Amino acid sequence: MSANGAAPGVDSTDARQGVGQQSGGASSASAAMDVDAKPHAHSFRYSLSFPSIGQCIIINNKNFDRKTGMNQRNGTDVDAASAMKVFSALGYKAMVYNDQTVAQMVQVLTAASKEDHSCSASFICVLLSHGDENVFFGTDGQIELKYLTSLFRGDRCRSLVGKPKLFFIQACRGTDLDPGIEVDSADSGTSRIPVEADFLYAFSTAPGYYSWRNTMTGSWFIQSLCEMISKYGKELELQHIMTRVNHKVAVEFESISNSPGFDRKKQIPCIISMLTKEMYFSL
Repeated sequence: MSANGAAPGVDSTDARQGVGQQSGGASSASAAMDVDAKPHAHSFRYSLSFPSIGQCIIINNKNFDRKTGMNQRNGTDVDAASAMKVFSALGYKAMVYNDQTVAQMVQVLTAASKEDHSCSASFICVLLSHGDENVFFGTDGQIELKYLTSLFRGDRCRSLVGKPKLFFIQACRGTDLDPGIEVDSADSGTSRIPVEADFLYAFSTAPGYYSWRNTMTGSWFIQSLCEMISKYGKELELQHIMTRVNHKVAVEFESISNSPGFDRKKQIPCIISMLTKEMYFSL
């Protein structure tokens, strides 16, 4: 029975009809798929009842090969140190990997995805580098971001199935600049799950935009993320924390630059969630 109580039917995709598909978009009755949740009671909160809360991998790319044309990312060491401190305080086993080539990044994350996480409640990866739309830079070139994150899909990392996999990504996603706008404000059981389930991607900026970083104090996003987790990590659910991160970046930061067209620009982080439960960092 479908979720709204209608009569049984068959499932079909909202896609163009392909070769071999029947008209109407539905497959034959023999191909009907039952994906409704089982009726037993279940929790809407990820369990932390494991020996370890998990591992946190921080990839911190600062210096780049000349052939890439990428500038040194001054201030990123502050971000890496802040992330290390904050997630270690929550109980994560945190490791920083500095100046990683594409091959080294793949090696580090592939190795992590093949580890046994049976005793861990979650997994975190913090990625600090240059970027562009859908790509992330190693010190010697670029790689599709999805390749790195997909190593932890449910069908590739079985010991993290059903557990939150959190990616925090500080990198540009294009070359657009946000000029901001003036506003008036009154105040300042056992079941099958998708292989893409239980991921959260927290990007420092919206698709297509630059991501700002101060050369002395670190990036706007990681500064705000670490401050909000330090303040609220023991009491608020993760997405509530991320809303506060969004607010801080959007309201409290504005670029100061002598470069034409780069002064007084704004930024808004972008959170994409496939989490299926609420994520708390403490019981």
